[in-house]
Formats: sequence, structure tokens, C-alpha cells
Amino acid sequence: MRNSIVMLIICFSVVLVCNVVEAKLLMLDDFANGKINDSFWLKEGGVKAVWKVDKFQDDNRLEIHRTKGDGSGPDEYGFGLVKFKDFGIQLDFYLLEDPFPPKIEILFRANRDMFFYQLKINPVNGAGKKNIARWYRREGADAGTHKEYIEHSAKLPIQVETHAWYTLSILGKGPNFELYIKRTEDASSKRVYAWRDPKNLHPEGVMGFKTNGKLTHYYVDNVKIYDKPTEVELNVESHDKLAVTWGEVKTMTY
Repeated sequence: MRNSIVMLIICFSVVLVCNVVEAKLLMLDDFANGKINDSFWLKEGGVKAVWKVDKFQDDNRLEIHRTKGDGSGPDEYGFGLVKFKDFGIQLDFYLLEDPFPPKIEILFRANRDMFFYQLKINPVNGAGKKNIARWYRREGADAGTHKEYIEHSAKLPIQVETHAWYTLSILGKGPNFELYIKRTEDASSKRVYAWRDPKNLHPEGVMGFKTNGKLTHYYVDNVKIYDKPTEVELNVESHDKLAVTWGEVKTMTY
């Protein structure tokens, strides 16, 4: 009997070890080399037209500055090269104001044939709905397929303003997504919202940025992509931890 129990424990341990998959940091771009990294970004469209690495506040950052266009042309879209399914994306951003406060628009699980999910962050002094996160999808070349998930728009838990650094974290596992934000100098991220796409329209792709004609000027730094959402360092506060736990039980199931 004792030998049987020992063998059972050994077999169970072997199964656990075999099922452990080491998480990977798929990409880390801090733009320190002073140029666009050909291994991370596709040098076409928006990357070629409006992206550049520039010295800002004594460090090299990615500057995305669009001074023309209507928000719909190919030069409005810049795509990465690192593909992922489940993911954790984290980046720092700094919105400028010349002459209007811009949104930052992030694409994820995106493809160059214009299939993607999209997140827009509008600051407290921006045009339209203020201090809000809004989610979108697009399903191909037809611009008419670009639709908002209106029911999933969410007020930001902190004031996002121009001329300040923020850290944004987007987590995805299967059809489930979560968003966190903080001032870059703060220790803890705050949970913004969690939602689910039951259709799982875009199961795999890259990340990218979309510009909006003359209304786009911001800096980005420290872009990280992990292959597991749980690898992103959030340091959430205690009340947010409870919310995360319930969110995982209901939707995320990491």
C-alpha cells in the first residue's frame, strides 16, 4: 500500500513537471540603439512614414508624430513583427499637445491585412469622451468592419493627462482581455477593465500603433511582449487584487 502511494506521488509529480511551460519574453525594445529595430518592427506604412527614434528627456524613445492624413490611409498603421497568441504587453507612453491632445491607439493580435483588435486611450483633456479606454475590432480591408465594443468602454481609474509618463499593460489569454494602467513612477498598477470576445475573432497576430492624421504626437518606450499574461509585473494594490481574483474566476481562467 505504501509503495503504491509513493508511486502515485511520483507519477503526479512527473505530470506536473511535464506540464510546466517556461514563459518567454518575446520582445523588449527600449530604443537605446537610436533607431527602429528591424527585428521587431515592419518598416512599411506608418513605421516608415511617421515613426522615428529620437532623444527625449535625455533618453532615446520612439516618437510617433503624424502631421497629415485623415486617419484611414496605409501610413496610419505601423505593425510589429513578433507574433503571439496569449500575451502580456507592457509599455510606457507620453502624450504631447501640439496643438491638440492626442489619443494613443494600440493594435494587438493584428495582421497587415487589417484584421486586429484595437485599444484607444483618450486623456482627460482630449477631444470627445475623456479619460476613457475604448476597444475596437476590424476584420479586413473594408473600413466598414471597424467597429467599437461600445459595451466595454471604461473610465480610467487615474487621470491620464498630456506631458506625463504612464505605463500601460494589456493582458490576453484566448478570448479574454484585461487592462491596467499607472503613472510610470508609481509602484502599483490599477485595473481598468476585463472583457471577453466570445467569437475570439483574432486568435493570433502582432502588436502595432495606429495614428489619426494630424491629431497624433506621442512618445513610447520600454515595449515588452511576453507569451503569458501572468508574466507582466503589475504590483496591484490590495483592493485591485481582489478584483483581479474575481475577474479570473469569472472570465480569465489563467
